[in-house]
Amino acid sequence: MKFRNIILGLMAVLALASCKEEDDAVEEYANWQENNDAFFSRLVSEKSGSASTQNTWVVIPCYTMPTVGYTLNYYDNIVAEKLEQGSGTTSPLLTDSVKVHYVGHLLPSTSYPQGLVFDRSYVGNFDPELATPTKLSVLNVVKGFSTALMRMHRGDYWRIYIPYQLGYGGTARSSIPAYSTLVFDLRLEDFWQKTQGDRE
Repeated sequence: MKFRNIILGLMAVLALASCKEEDDAVEEYANWQENNDAFFSRLVSEKSGSASTQNTWVVIPCYTMPTVGYTLNYYDNIVAEKLEQGSGTTSPLLTDSVKVHYVGHLLPSTSYPQGLVFDRSYVGNFDPELATPTKLSVLNVVKGFSTALMRMHRGDYWRIYIPYQLGYGGTARSSIPAYSTLVFDLRLEDFWQKTQGDRE
């Protein structure tokens, strides 16, 4: 009986300790889906009017959306802020390959006030003399990323916002939680048709 009381006492102490640990735990992505939906809906609403954009901000429908007979939802678009204009006049096609520099991050969260950086093609601050662009196929990235590339010109530098519906949806990927808006600082260096072979 005495042994049983000792065991019960230890279990009670462990239970209290685990509760204390849970109380101190930080939920990094609390209400994540709701917060991401609210952010992106507000962003599209704010940047849709031509008076507010002044050609710096653009709302671009996903390339897979019908052009007639369909009313777009806010999450059928990406939003882009044009930070620098390149000298190119043509844009990549879905079947093209590209060379890009990019940094991808999430919306701000508890421990990451600037948003967790989940992927990048260069280290530190961007230096065109040192950074080696990444080669990608336009078709083999998430729809929101492809949509942006197919509207950019050589030398353009954009910050693009991709709703989770045009990103990874409700599926978590490595350090990317489900229902995440993806934010990319994206530079398009070059593009070419697959039939032209690879480029150095």
